[in-house]
Amino acid sequence: APKAVSAPAAPGPATPPAPEGPPSIENVGDLSSRMISMTPPRYPQTARRNHEQGIVVLMVLLGVDGHVVDISVSKSSGFGSLDRAALDSVRSWRWSPTKRNGAPVMVRGLVQIPFILQT
Repeated sequence: APKAVSAPAAPGPATPPAPEGPPSIENVGDLSSRMISMTPPRYPQTARRNHEQGIVVLMVLLGVDGHVVDISVSKSSGFGSLDRAALDSVRSWRWSPTKRNGAPVMVRGLVQIPFILQT
């Protein structure tokens, strides 16, 4: 009986390089030293009239280009209008991009926004 002879396997297409994963995220704590541009938040008029004060602490995730990718309230001032004013303002801020070993990285850190009435 004739023996079955297997043909050599045809070379397949070259394996494409694995796609690069998302940039790593570094926790840096306070982001203030890397800021490029910012507009201070406006004190809401109703909060001013009601003598509402407090500090809003925001958790900010910056993209590899220094723009805000994600933002949330880490610690509330206790007043929704102050928290919203801080979120709305910081969303448009910009930081210097961060690189590690020559590669851009996303950065997570805190931003404190004090709302203190001056007398």
